[in-house]
Amino acid sequence: MAEALTKSQSEVDNVLFDATEHQRTFALNYGDAVDKLRRKLVHEVTIATTVGLVLGGLVGTIVGMRRR
Repeated sequence: MAEALTKSQSEVDNVLFDATEHQRTFALNYGDAVDKLRRKLVHEVTIATTVGLVLGGLVGTIVGMRRR
């Protein structure tokens, strides 16, 4: 069927094929980027919160012991 296409139809077919291939490549490379970013963000926030609580507890303990 591709042999029966005119030159302009063949060009359109090539453009559509290229666009489909580029979209497929993009989806393979970046399809799960949002999930990875969300996981990474939650991980970083969890670590920052834990460090903040630990440091806050240590500072609170030091200040509390100095006031006795």
